[in-house]
Amino acid sequence: MQAPATRDRVTLALFVVLYLQAGLAALVGLASVLGMSGFAHGIEDGRRLGAGFWAFAVMLVAVVIPQIKGNHWLLVVPLAWTAFHLADSLFELLVAEDAAFLPPAVIELALLIAYGAFFVILAKRA
Repeated sequence: MQAPATRDRVTLALFVVLYLQAGLAALVGLASVLGMSGFAHGIEDGRRLGAGFWAFAVMLVAVVIPQIKGNHWLLVVPLAWTAFHLADSLFELLVAEDAAFLPPAVIELALLIAYGAFFVILAKRA
């Protein structure tokens, strides 16, 4: 059994990571919609990509974060999103040999490890 202070720190760290990823998703969405170099191949592609990132950010803020204390299974949403984006970044980095995907791959790997750890900790609490 964890002490209440430790439980609060874990919950706070989880909220920080979730809000950080929501903020990053919103920024990537904006960059995609604006057609910034490296985020989309064309304006229409950028709008679609941006809408997806904004939808994910809204899901985190409106659904996952408010309900995460009572249901650790909600971590599957950011965990799956991050895993699929990491797979795409690794493909672009290793197969397409595009070094521009190194920073996203590192960020996504760090987020994936964090979500995995949070899931295990919250599952033990349940």
